[in-house]
Amino acid sequence: MFSRILVCTDGSDHAAAALRIAAGLAHLCQGDLQIVHVAQVHGDAVAGGADVIYMPMDPAEVTARAEAVLADASRIATDAGATAVTTHILRGLAADAILEHAATMQADLIVAGRRGFGAIRGLLLGSVSQSLNVHATCPVLTVQ
Repeated sequence: MFSRILVCTDGSDHAAAALRIAAGLAHLCQGDLQIVHVAQVHGDAVAGGADVIYMPMDPAEVTARAEAVLADASRIATDAGATAVTTHILRGLAADAILEHAATMQADLIVAGRRGFGAIRGLLLGSVSQSLNVHATCPVLTVQ
């Protein structure tokens, strides 16, 4: 039924719940599970009087953090029964990057947590899971 399952993670508790369900489905369907994380480039801003200095995060640090999130996600998925697991670091706007990857891999199902770490951004721009539900060309399972 679902031979190519895509699950997205940001390292949040909702994403971990989504991972467990996606892994269980992959195990039951004997399907492949692809775990994706969209690396977010954050920086620090330091105010000095009227000036603000923006200090972007080192790209190596961004990659290292993304790899750590994916390593933890892979462990959760294999503990939950998935056997054919691959991981991918994506770049760009989260929903767009996930949808593009889903199309490229011809996903049969996208699994996502209902809320992640982007709560404030979600209030302003709409959550990633909402965007996936609206724009995906395959079924989307949103996990609470």
